[in-house]
Amino acid sequence: MDEFERHGVAVVSGRNACARALRSPELTSDPGGGSPSVLLRDGDDHARVRGVLRAIIAGLEPFPDSLRAAVEDGVGGLGPAFDLVRDFARPVAGTVTSAVLGVDLDDVFLDRLEATTANLDVFGGTDGAGQAAAFRLAVQLSRAEAEPGGLTALREAHAAGRLDDDELMFNPVVLAHAAYENSLNFLACAGLELASGSSRSVRDMVTAICPARYVLRFGPAGPVAVSLADGLPFGLGRHACPGSGVALAEAEIALTALARRLEGGCEVGEVRWKTHPVFHGLASAPVVVRLRDG
Repeated sequence: MDEFERHGVAVVSGRNACARALRSPELTSDPGGGSPSVLLRDGDDHARVRGVLRAIIAGLEPFPDSLRAAVEDGVGGLGPAFDLVRDFARPVAGTVTSAVLGVDLDDVFLDRLEATTANLDVFGGTDGAGQAAAFRLAVQLSRAEAEPGGLTALREAHAAGRLDDDELMFNPVVLAHAAYENSLNFLACAGLELASGSSRSVRDMVTAICPARYVLRFGPAGPVAVSLADGLPFGLGRHACPGSGVALAEAEIALTALARRLEGGCEVGEVRWKTHPVFHGLASAPVVVRLRDG
């Protein structure tokens, strides 16, 4: 019995059926309870908060030259032996997330962000560990000094009356999670493809890997898990990922730099996978680059 059956969640699969479900007015992202998260609401409140977040993401379109250089320098500086998660995907995703928020994010913050994901109960929403970890991150960000960027923009939106207190508290965590977790998982998996000799394009890999496998919706008959792994990696409709352009640019830059680093060939060690039922990714994948002759 899989996680969906165990929790009484219906599953929609197949691209056409999933596209209809994601656009359906009969299915909502709001489970009730008045969550301040943009992910768990619909209607005017969702549109208002999403508009604030979309304006923040637009600040990285086109991808800034300074951020491109930081990503390329980091990947180009990888040694002869490195891990695709710890040494490649994590620093890239962390660097871009820091730029999105306008806050320096250290390893402790990223550890807590990954722990939040690992403990998220995406079915019942009752897991104390995941909720507690998210709350700690919210408190940390509320106290952080911020440069121009997402966190400052959220605070300005709150001062202008576009966000209430709870929305200001929790949506920085939503933004951090969205910018970091899927990029971390995608980049590591795509890096493994490159290390294994794949020549697929970034867009093809995004569709095939699909680091967020399902989204949860709620309808008259109960909760529904809609698959994104059938060719809808960024979703569709009113909850489609507003950061898809930034994510693709980040991936193109980081994976092009990684391909250059692997030009002489490499050996891949033991690969370990994460086991979260929704977020698909690697736990570790060590790589040793072959030394070039001469």
